[in-house]
Amino acid sequence: MQIFTRRDFARYTLLGSAALNLGPKLFSKAKDDPERFQIGIQEYTFHRWIGSGKLDHLDYPALAKKELGITHIEYWNRPFNGKHTDKKYVGELAKRTTGEGMKNVLILVDARHQLDASAKDQRDKAVEEHKGWIDCAAQLGCDAIRVNCRSGGNPDLNLKNASDGVGRLCDYAKGSKVKVVIEPHGGHSQNPDWLLKAMKVLDRPNAGILPDFNNFGSYDRYDGVTKSLPYAPAVCAKALRFDEKGNEVHTDYFRMLKIIYESDYSGVISIEFEGRGIDPIEGSKKTKELILRAIEAASKA
Repeated sequence: MQIFTRRDFARYTLLGSAALNLGPKLFSKAKDDPERFQIGIQEYTFHRWIGSGKLDHLDYPALAKKELGITHIEYWNRPFNGKHTDKKYVGELAKRTTGEGMKNVLILVDARHQLDASAKDQRDKAVEEHKGWIDCAAQLGCDAIRVNCRSGGNPDLNLKNASDGVGRLCDYAKGSKVKVVIEPHGGHSQNPDWLLKAMKVLDRPNAGILPDFNNFGSYDRYDGVTKSLPYAPAVCAKALRFDEKGNEVHTDYFRMLKIIYESDYSGVISIEFEGRGIDPIEGSKKTKELILRAIEAASKA
């Protein structure tokens, strides 16, 4: 058996390599286990390239592997261009990933209809719309789809509506291994305590939360991530801009990764670079290097 030092841990466990190609296994890894964390990449990082035609959706996983050394892949729904229900198309994407020793993690779903809409007929449409994404995620071997609950309004009524829409989608997904996770992404979902109430009301093992470093709005991001981690199948390490030392200017990655390291979480920490001024490959590399440094610091604390 190969023995890893702490330095080896920091250098190798977060590279998303085939040797560590494991999906999230919550609460199953010791803090210094070399298989505890993997670095992933979110497709939204390349949304400008995809929008301009510079990058094709089917070629995105290969780009992540070649340019970034990352094999844990997250998707965004819009580049599928409605082909998520095309079994042949999704099968080709699965072939290009799982067939190459890669791991598909989750799909961000920004749907037309909202699962927490105030009108039941709109929630009905949302549930039906999202079912196709559950099926797509299952075919790809993803662990989850991310959904939105950002209709706002009265927080208690919104919670009731969200529990109806998201709950019915969870019930549909029950026969698969796909979780339905809410991201702090507008409305009351940016309030970590509202998210915890949603988990309690939903009371389903396949419901969860996707913590995003930069999406808790006016709420404390460190508190938000701390509270969300027990329900997280993955973590979104969002980055927007770096200072001259390579640190992200909005989030203290050393503080945030220490929170994650000291928690019971194990699984994927995914890069989502949304900055301007540098291309997404460079931005992703800077984010990856920062995650590595922060995890190494946390392991030595």
